[in-house]
Amino acid sequence: MINKIFFSIIIIITIISCENTYTPKPKAFFRINFPEKEYTEFAAKNKFKITIPKYANLDTNRADSGWYVLQIPKLNASIYITYRTNIDIKKEIEESRSLVYKHAIKADDIIESTFINYPNKVFASIYDINGNTASSINFHIIDSTSTFFRGALYFNSKPNKDSLAPVIKFVRTDIIKLMETFKWDKK
Repeated sequence: MINKIFFSIIIIITIISCENTYTPKPKAFFRINFPEKEYTEFAAKNKFKITIPKYANLDTNRADSGWYVLQIPKLNASIYITYRTNIDIKKEIEESRSLVYKHAIKADDIIESTFINYPNKVFASIYDINGNTASSINFHIIDSTSTFFRGALYFNSKPNKDSLAPVIKFVRTDIIKLMETFKWDKK
């Protein structure tokens, strides 16, 4: 008798609860509205000149110690920049590569590309770090003697290569523009 009552209650609850239909939503990523590409020049007196996006903010609070942060608030991204002069250039390049290859544990692939602008004495390398890594793009620029400029792209979110891929591609064009227009401003 108790089993019949219990079974009847379960059937009634099941029938009552089935009135609303539920349709599962497919997994998708948020649509990202990218800002329009516009650039402006920034000059660090007696150091360098770079072209940066107008939608980015360059934090120069620690510029005296050679640290800059190019923040892109709309994309929740930052490019951390280091500028050093009168240093052992080979040591700096090796340290830069070492920092890149620390991501090899999580990286699917690391691709290095070079860029050379002889008239302006700009010799650069860019590293595309594919995978769920903390930094997706690293680059460095040297003058071949004693001056070093390094940058690394970071996002203020958990790495997810699928959802960040369009943003990384968008920011990469800005980094390429920075490298192509880079000029040393040494006196």
